Amino acid sequence: MSNSHKAEAEDEHEQRNGDSNNVDNTRTSEKIDFYTPGLILTRKIFLWAYALGTIGVLIAAIALIATLPKRCPKERTWYQQNVMYKVYVPSFKDSDGDGIGDLPGILSKLDYIAGLNVKTLWLSSIYDAPTTGIMPNAMDSNFTAIDPKFGTIADLKALVRAVHGKKMKLMLDFIPTATSNNNSWFIESRSSRNNAKSNWYVWENPYNGGPPRVNRSLTDDDDVHWQYDTARQQYYMYYDIKERPELNFKSSSLRAEIKNLFSYYLKLGVDAFNIYGMEWHFGGGSTVNGNVRPSFSVLSEWNTQVAGYTDAKYTFLVGQVPNDVNAITVSQSCKFNALYLLTYSLLPNDGSLTGLGIANVVSNWIATVSMSSPNRYPHWMLRNEAKSRVAQNFGKYVNALNFIMMTLPGVPSTYYGEEIGMMDSTVTYAQTRDPLALLYGPANYASVSQDKTRGPMLWNTTTNADFTNGTTTWLPLSSNYTTINVNNQMSNTDSNLDRYKNITSLRSSEDLFRTGNYSRVFATNEIFAFRRYSTLKTYSVMTIANVGATSQTIDIKRYYGTTATTGSVLAATKVSRHAASVQLNSIQLDAGEAVVLKIIDA
Repeated sequence: MSNSHKAEAEDEHEQRNGDSNNVDNTRTSEKIDFYTPGLILTRKIFLWAYALGTIGVLIAAIALIATLPKRCPKERTWYQQNVMYKVYVPSFKDSDGDGIGDLPGILSKLDYIAGLNVKTLWLSSIYDAPTTGIMPNAMDSNFTAIDPKFGTIADLKALVRAVHGKKMKLMLDFIPTATSNNNSWFIESRSSRNNAKSNWYVWENPYNGGPPRVNRSLTDDDDVHWQYDTARQQYYMYYDIKERPELNFKSSSLRAEIKNLFSYYLKLGVDAFNIYGMEWHFGGGSTVNGNVRPSFSVLSEWNTQVAGYTDAKYTFLVGQVPNDVNAITVSQSCKFNALYLLTYSLLPNDGSLTGLGIANVVSNWIATVSMSSPNRYPHWMLRNEAKSRVAQNFGKYVNALNFIMMTLPGVPSTYYGEEIGMMDSTVTYAQTRDPLALLYGPANYASVSQDKTRGPMLWNTTTNADFTNGTTTWLPLSSNYTTINVNNQMSNTDSNLDRYKNITSLRSSEDLFRTGNYSRVFATNEIFAFRRYSTLKTYSVMTIANVGATSQTIDIKRYYGTTATTGSVLAATKVSRHAASVQLNSIQLDAGEAVVLKIIDA
């Protein structure tokens, strides 16, 4: 065994089972008359004593187990292994011609989603929201009702049944830190200072005729704003838009109501919740004038509620949390049965694209997120609605980036349309729906607007790309929809969509991608190469991607000490490489090309 392989074997945890000793307890039998009255009575007494003793031992054992520290489960469950697909509901498929996507529209395209080899359908917020400023985040008026623009509870139930029928799971975004000022909770809270929901929001008295003084911890001065309410004659707190009053998690009745909401949707069959915006809204009990923002202890309460509804394998909370000590502490204490440390971008924050930059992002996260604990698990996403689409900035590298993401340890998620290389929509100020962008005015709205990445899904070349049979769409289509759309790529074996299906299919069939170890082979500005391996396997799998501007020739044997001279191609962004073999000491990759190799180590 080579030195590198010995090190891998030492790094990998092995369970050793000792041989059990078989003892022959043969007894000599004697003839006894069991039917004499004395022996019958004696036998009954013995059996009752034995039964009571057994029950006592069981009770004692249960009590003892309850006092022991809870151990994190070791198995990797469905949400730690499968690909997720994020759908921005109003932009996926419209079923009723109003130009806004809805739940029946998603149901009509479920075969397409399942055909991507994804196992979790992840939906943006679907709760009832104000009619003004369509689809802003955290503007829910009624958490237990579906926004009529999206459908009904019956539509959600139908979608859940269909998703489960395809052996998939359904996850909902949930934004529990603020509501619309039209929410019934806020309407009751502002009605008086002594009603049942009076402390569900952050209320403060005026100070010297103006907004309250702020006595805070763990928050920034520029974040907090105050809006005077004439009905209550107090100020309420908000962060970015005055129509989004902040909830106060010091209120135990509010926390209980949030748990009731989880139960409501769990009973409908929802499998998971994504606590949206947790990296901004949650902290270690940060306060503003004594009002508590949701802390990790509150999240622990919610997790107990969700994970306890059924077996923890089937329901979970997932939180967008920063790389900080609080998140790590929660994970280590097993308060979360399933807490991801999410990163929304596999790409470096500075917008550059280099092999070394991506490799460093991966290394930093894997160093932070212990792969030995199922509570701490990396989650990869190339882009979401907050940033420009991948193809907008890195068009010819889309396939290579998907190959990298799908073969890394952790959970990959795809934002709708990225599988076909969708690009941003051009959205004028008059067409803008993002309420925060509208506040910035015509001159500056584009710098903060998320509308450009929320354009309607592009299905074919017909009017409005078959997103709707109506005359308008709630946001403009991407201008190149006649060339970049699902229908064009479905029949093209050299398309972005075909490459995406190819790599997700490989991920589903090769368990090294889901449970294998990770090792960085080498990284330069142009190349990122890494391998997945296990001492239980006689082979390893290596991903090599060229994200540079020019063709590169790579000698893998220079960086990875294997006796193998060739590798077989399991997947490639270039069709001509499929099922071929390559010489490991001379692999040529064009710009934007990636391959996944199977290397049999002697």
